[in-house]
Amino acid sequence: MRIVFFYMLFIVLTADGLMVFLAPVMVYSLTKSIEYAGLTYALWWLPRVFLIPLIGKYIDNLGIRIVSIISDSCKIIGCLFLILVTFSSDLMIAICFGIMGSLISIGNSQTLLSYEKIIALISDDKENHVNLLSRMDFLGMIVGPAIGIIFIDSGYKYLLFFSLVFYLINIIFFIFYYHDVSRNNNKVNNDVNIYKKTSANIIYLLSTPILLLSTFMAIGNNMFDGLIEASGTALIDRVINLPIKYFGFIDIIAGVCGVLGTYLYSYIIQCVGRIKLLIFSLVIIIVSSSFLIIFSSSFFIFIFCYAISIIGKVFTGNIFRILRIKIIPIDKLASISSLIILFNQLILPIVGTILFLSTGEIMIIYLLMIISIGITLMAGIVLIIQLSLENKKQLTHQ
Repeated sequence: MRIVFFYMLFIVLTADGLMVFLAPVMVYSLTKSIEYAGLTYALWWLPRVFLIPLIGKYIDNLGIRIVSIISDSCKIIGCLFLILVTFSSDLMIAICFGIMGSLISIGNSQTLLSYEKIIALISDDKENHVNLLSRMDFLGMIVGPAIGIIFIDSGYKYLLFFSLVFYLINIIFFIFYYHDVSRNNNKVNNDVNIYKKTSANIIYLLSTPILLLSTFMAIGNNMFDGLIEASGTALIDRVINLPIKYFGFIDIIAGVCGVLGTYLYSYIIQCVGRIKLLIFSLVIIIVSSSFLIIFSSSFFIFIFCYAISIIGKVFTGNIFRILRIKIIPIDKLASISSLIILFNQLILPIVGTILFLSTGEIMIIYLLMIISIGITLMAGIVLIIQLSLENKKQLTHQ
């Protein structure tokens, strides 16, 4: 698997990281409202919930190349729209950035699903390349917000142009340099009802305890991260009392620890098994997230605890990806993985909606954070037990 794949991945994820920084900062900066920030976040994720299964289906059926080109073309159209539009109200600001965010989040899922499938198809070192996939994801979280912090005072439209150019580079790569390796005979079959296929994939997921439990653990992790993304600007403004552009430092430091986590993962996984690493990751996530809530008024403790929790989530994310690649049949990998991502991220528009309907009280954010920690803890414990039982079964049959 050539290194150019990961250069292109880094470029598109950097553009995504820049947009993830820009949307909440601009919405809160222009509206000064937790409620509108929550509305933007809900709109950011809600369309993705319905479209992710279709993305996985079309990656399997049409191929990675054409879906990637369409996805980045939609992002470019969204960037052009925000560059040209004139906002007339706070509601319009929230809706416009929310719609653009939905294009970014849908495209981000498509990118990660596509690269998971590329790794499954052509990689001779899946563990290493899955780790590189995570590393590029977190590098994008560093470089994207860093560009945002440096140039935000020049105007957000310049930042939109940055992202537009990066997406265009990725389109050129897929048009001229990438060709699908294999369709695996996954042609569109009009005689088969799509709902039957989706139902079969859901049944497969529900009947596979390891995949189901990893999904619930990811739901808890995503809920906590979603609260940070949706309300982080408000926490920085109201609780920590710093300018809201400091929100970018949260993404950057989390990204640095994410990259560090990918290097640590490559060494630790060689020394300990996945179960021990999963236990270690769960402890890191629970302890650091709890301390973040307790000491949320300190900016340094806040970002330190969030960044440390990201290391644990890198470990769990890599473990979950490897489990998917090993458990799910290759011809269904993108379709079932997209369903898993759907369930993982279904919580995010719910979080945004709750914040939109709230009265803007900070305590609601803390309560939701505590609930998310509880979900991660319970799912993680049961997943560890299930993996231990599976290992014992395999040893018995040997």
